[in-house]
Amino acid sequence: MTLAMTSWSLLSAQASTLFTPHPHPEQLKPYQGAPELLKLTPDEEALLKEGSAVSRQSETNESGSGVAVQYIAAPSSLIWDTILRYDKYKDWVKNVDECKVYRSVGNQLFVAMDLSFWWINSKLYTVNTLEKTQGYMSWELDRGRTSDVIDLIGYWRIEEVSQNPIVTRVEYATEMVVGRFPDFIVNFLTRDSLTNGTEWVKERAEEEWGRREAVKKSDKKLK
Repeated sequence: MTLAMTSWSLLSAQASTLFTPHPHPEQLKPYQGAPELLKLTPDEEALLKEGSAVSRQSETNESGSGVAVQYIAAPSSLIWDTILRYDKYKDWVKNVDECKVYRSVGNQLFVAMDLSFWWINSKLYTVNTLEKTQGYMSWELDRGRTSDVIDLIGYWRIEEVSQNPIVTRVEYATEMVVGRFPDFIVNFLTRDSLTNGTEWVKERAEEEWGRREAVKKSDKKLK
């Protein structure tokens, strides 16, 4: 579960009800297999190498979609550990009040997230299918519970692009149908969520990787 889902979900006026099936039919097709990596332009590649995120988005006053790409100076294993720390989202991710896994079946994690933005509070229930060996995790709504959006899909794609120095490409995308809302609200939250969607992962993963590398160097000096 990511910040893009967080921000867009806050737009819904429906009240989520635990254990009540989602009232809306599926409008978005869930991902089947590893999503194709976004093809970047030379200018976008240059931005990534400079440390900036690249994002593309589209939105209307009823729906929004987008993808963000970031290079992170940490191994893929640590980045996965960071993303899967749902219990820490309330401390790490903007607008998240609570986040927890309420069910786990095989490689599927069922995640509940409580969100707040301005005066709006909402809840989102998703099924997150983890395929680490294929380098991705995708999500869709848990239709056994009522979420405060009409429909939702998305994914994380994690791929190491360099070993020395260690660099991992992190790509995250989401698409959501929220109903009819003013354009400026959807536009603002789409831009905000894409900007922050990979940045919090970059900040936490690089911080932890730097700490581990410092400990490793210190241990070598003591030997």
